Amino acid sequence: LMSLVDPDWVRALDRPLRHPVPGAGSTAAAELPAATALMALTWQMQPAGQRQGKSLDDPAARQRFMGRFFEAVERAKPLQALVASRWRAWLLQELPSPRSGAPAPTRSASMGVPMGDWLRRGPPAEAEAEPELTGAGHRQPQAASGASPSVLPSAVQNAASDATPRWRARPFGVNLFGFAFGELGIGEDVRMAAQACEAAQIPYRVVNVNPGSQLRQGDRALESQVEGSVAEAPYAVNLFCMPGFDMVGRVVMRDGPGVLADHYNIGWWPWELPVWPRRWASAFELVDEVWAATGFTQSMYAAATARPVTLMPLPATVERLVPTPRRELGLPARKFLFLFIFDFNSHLPRKNPWAVVAAFQAAFAPSDRTVGLVLKTMNTRADDAQWQAFKTLCSQDKRISLMEQTLDRGAVLGLVQACDAYVSLHRAEGFGRTLAEAMLLGKPVVATDFSGNVDFLSSRTGFPVAWQRQLLAPGDYPFVEADDAAWWAEPEVGDAARQLIAARAAAAEPAFAPRVLRYARKQFAPDRIGALMRQRLEAVWDQK
Repeated sequence: LMSLVDPDWVRALDRPLRHPVPGAGSTAAAELPAATALMALTWQMQPAGQRQGKSLDDPAARQRFMGRFFEAVERAKPLQALVASRWRAWLLQELPSPRSGAPAPTRSASMGVPMGDWLRRGPPAEAEAEPELTGAGHRQPQAASGASPSVLPSAVQNAASDATPRWRARPFGVNLFGFAFGELGIGEDVRMAAQACEAAQIPYRVVNVNPGSQLRQGDRALESQVEGSVAEAPYAVNLFCMPGFDMVGRVVMRDGPGVLADHYNIGWWPWELPVWPRRWASAFELVDEVWAATGFTQSMYAAATARPVTLMPLPATVERLVPTPRRELGLPARKFLFLFIFDFNSHLPRKNPWAVVAAFQAAFAPSDRTVGLVLKTMNTRADDAQWQAFKTLCSQDKRISLMEQTLDRGAVLGLVQACDAYVSLHRAEGFGRTLAEAMLLGKPVVATDFSGNVDFLSSRTGFPVAWQRQLLAPGDYPFVEADDAAWWAEPEVGDAARQLIAARAAAAEPAFAPRVLRYARKQFAPDRIGALMRQRLEAVWDQK
């Protein structure tokens, strides 16, 4: 029967329908994917009593109906032929275990869908369940028995190449996909991309992508520009300002491959390691080209894909700064303060706050009370043993102030302004936005001389720290497997200590801050990067 069904029918029936975006405080059911045209037809065929006056716009009703729908699919082979394969992948995804040590349930089990022949077939050889968000826009893929290196259903893999010839019928401009309201670094990526478009007079719309209910989404700077539906992305170019993994999991696997149709698709994808995970090589099939924010990521992407790779720096500004006195921040008034800002969800070993503490203590004797170290983080977990051990380490030095809270954008910049120098002894960074923002405030920056920040942090503009190469084992970082041969930098604590001392001395030099400010304002200017964006977009538009 399946061989008689035209794949175009399946794609048409799998078209996601628009549903109102749930407001803050919605239940987990609100994060369900949109219902498809096939589901809507089946919904309408139900007796009115089963619909109980509800509609598929109601997340709880949609959740209950999907359970019944997939139960029917398991029992009716003719219906199976009409259901896109991505739904088997979605149903077989493992959910977080409700109890520590307990086996992880599948979504099908949680919805009461029986494990019949259709589900036992599993995802197609080239498919995998939708990845689970681990925070800060990164997702940890679930292991799948017998899974091949590809992570995308075939209908999704071909979406970009099939759509390319028709995108010219749309008007020139970009649809910016990203975490527009998310209070995290990659949320700022899409907000800054919008500012660059405005500076270069590039027509644009913003399509907000929900990063998950566990992340605060209070940044409303783009609220007036946000479009509530993928169907309202009118321009020829889709520009995905998010990791490639999130483009797969939060956009394509939720809304279907139709989101890519009739558009030229560009992934402005951040990534931190010098290699791309081989298991995710098929993600490049979703896009027509990749934009790399730094020379570091440009080299990595160029080695990983035959798609065009364009160096496109990320813009940064500190225009939304809210000056905040140290007193209001609970910080000492007269000490020279070093600052490090990091998100617990951005993978703690990569951010490497231990090295910051070690370098600070190596640079300044315990008796030196003229200095302090401020560590500002968010999304910490009280049940995380590693984090509790780090807190204990910090509590043993009274000069260290640990701030565990999510601040509004202006307040975060106010904190940077209130401190005297910035330090980041990361093991890898795709860009290094907080470093850029510190430079835009004229602060001395001490940072590992590796990865994205190498483009803008040199011995003339800051204080780079020497490092040694360190190999990564499977499990050390999301998506990394043994055959990736992944690695990152291990900063040298002794050199970092010397650079902290040098940074403190530089802060007292009258010429230092103006020199850094002049450089940073030019390097990260939205109008400069907007002009580069427009130049590349016009080159794409003019291609024959």
